[in-house]
Amino acid sequence: MGDRICVMKDGVIQQVAAPLELYNRPQNLFVAGFIGSPPMNFFAGVLSRVGSEIWFSEKNEKSPPVELKLPGSISKKIAARLDQPVFFGIRPENIHDVPATTDGNPVSTTEVRVEVSEPMGAETLLYLTTGATSFIARVRPTDRFEANQRINVTFDLAHAHFFDVASEQVL
Repeated sequence: MGDRICVMKDGVIQQVAAPLELYNRPQNLFVAGFIGSPPMNFFAGVLSRVGSEIWFSEKNEKSPPVELKLPGSISKKIAARLDQPVFFGIRPENIHDVPATTDGNPVSTTEVRVEVSEPMGAETLLYLTTGATSFIARVRPTDRFEANQRINVTFDLAHAHFFDVASEQVL
């Protein structure tokens, strides 16, 4: 068995790397969405500066947008992209229902609506919506949710990915 994978799209190599490298550090939007099950979630939005902090705001005209204060480690990498459209990507296991976290951090927490709760035995997959974006969270199997229930979720931003909208390349 090989220890590297070549991800191709339309006959063009997108990235060649070890499986965990592809999963943890995808070079573009295609690889990020291709590797992983369920796949990475993507939110369209913009980066802006509020004081000395950088925030991501979801493009959302239907309900209050997801607004997340980015940690300094990420802010330094993407500061040149302020006021430009980006895609924010995060894997389902990096989204937690607030009771499952010990630090329900309000700057990385938002209210969403449960569309479907799918108990899988060792985990529960939550199909959620912000009103503009549908996405999936992988939570504890003991947590129970109902369709249309409003819950708070926390994004583990240490595992966030940002992509350029035009080139789809990682920032």
